[in-house]
Amino acid sequence: MSEAFEPKRTDHFHEKVVLVTGAARGVGSAAARLFAARGATVVISDVLEREGESLAAELSSSGHAAHFLPLDVATESDWERIATTVAAKLGALHVLVNNAGVIARRGVIDTTPEQWHRVMNVNVTGAFLGIRNLAPLMRDSGGGAIVNVSSTAGLLAHGDAAYTTSKWALRGLTKTAALDLVRWNIRVNSVHPATVATAMADAAPTGHLEANRQAIPMGREASAAEIAEVIVFLASERSSFMTGAEIAADGGLSTAGVAWMRARIQAELQRSAGIAAPREPE
Repeated sequence: MSEAFEPKRTDHFHEKVVLVTGAARGVGSAAARLFAARGATVVISDVLEREGESLAAELSSSGHAAHFLPLDVATESDWERIATTVAAKLGALHVLVNNAGVIARRGVIDTTPEQWHRVMNVNVTGAFLGIRNLAPLMRDSGGGAIVNVSSTAGLLAHGDAAYTTSKWALRGLTKTAALDLVRWNIRVNSVHPATVATAMADAAPTGHLEANRQAIPMGREASAAEIAEVIVFLASERSSFMTGAEIAADGGLSTAGVAWMRARIQAELQRSAGIAAPREPE
């Protein structure tokens, strides 16, 4: 009988090159910092050039290998330039994190075609173009991992029509890419955060965060660093037998949000009616 396959699993990225889109701030910035701390050469890409260059300079001054490359993920020529530049300057690519995203907080009727196309172009087409242009370089580098940052909006119904549709589409793209790229030793998985304490959450309408805290069993937003940990795990060898998976990092929202709200409301109604709460089983 042959011995069981026991790969060496690590969560460090020494001699690995990682590219993160939308990396100038928020979850992308947190992921770039964590990859750098784990030894990766990090390529920070974003349309926010000043913030991206500042982050790359900060990481470099701390002894990490970090580079900034401007990138509009919805523009194929930008992706072609990125692929050529990374190959020429760094010689390889092992991890791609498709994190860049935008939102239009409008329902189906109120969403304009322009808003619809912008969200879809960034959130879905951007990831598609990234995979299409960089997967061959990852193949030539020996394989690696792609992590697509989706949302609980890709698991549940949210009121933002274009955003929700884009995140469900990104979930589907993840699974198709996982099937297509396994032959190149490239794993593809998606992360589905609930609300994260970032500038996007700060810009949400009044009551948005408060409602989420009521619906999330853990009762709070995620930190960007918490989501970065999940991204880095999926990019590491510790997830070596995972591809096509969707990981909800949502404080229990998608699993038990409705049951949590129901239990809380029932308890509040019982208290207001003077009914004692059921005894805990002994």
